[in-house]
Amino acid sequence: MSYNSGMIERDDEKVKRTVASNIAHYRKECNLTQDELAEMIFYSGKSVSKWERGDGLPDVCVLVALADIFGVTPNDMLSEKHRKAHHAQPQLKRNIITLMSLSLVWLIATMVYFFIRLGTPQPHRAWLAFIVAIPVMFIVAIVLTSLWHPRPLVFLCISGLVWSLALAIHLAFPIEGMFLVYVVAAVLQLLIILWYLLVNTSLLSGIGGRKKQAAAKQPEAAADPGEASEEPAE
Repeated sequence: MSYNSGMIERDDEKVKRTVASNIAHYRKECNLTQDELAEMIFYSGKSVSKWERGDGLPDVCVLVALADIFGVTPNDMLSEKHRKAHHAQPQLKRNIITLMSLSLVWLIATMVYFFIRLGTPQPHRAWLAFIVAIPVMFIVAIVLTSLWHPRPLVFLCISGLVWSLALAIHLAFPIEGMFLVYVVAAVLQLLIILWYLLVNTSLLSGIGGRKKQAAAKQPEAAADPGEASEEPAE
């Protein structure tokens, strides 16, 4: 009985070491910091560091999410044979997809511009196609950065959407008093800044609170390290 228990314990340690090595390897391959990876799965950087040290294991759902971010399968996360050339730079691929999507917006805007020039009674306003393309580009960028990129970049894209919409409305409807649209944009920008600060303050407060709890429970953790578990970031 004790022999089987020893085998199970050694297998558990082997899995921890393998997963720890794979997380660190794929994270570096994707050019992500521990904090950037943690933001993408709504955990703290402390949890990612813990997994990479082999002091704990992410649960199955988190392991699947990590595999998706790295562009590999969950089996690859559990395999010791992970350093393969065909797993190269999934983050680079995502950056390329993002750039291609943004370029497609401008290609469509160019086509619309030529169609307006050729087939409408007001070809002199065809240039508005490019102005409208700016907020559309930011909408596409918000979607893709929310999926694959750090939170500060999402914040910049949302801000860009607000001001580009204000510009498009102002130029598309040149009527008296339309400059007030920039006042509305400024108010929205303030709200976006406050939202960003609130979200990040909540995240930092949550991490700080967990650090205090961990410090208070250090004697217990030293007595029974197996009970320690990572918490998702708020």
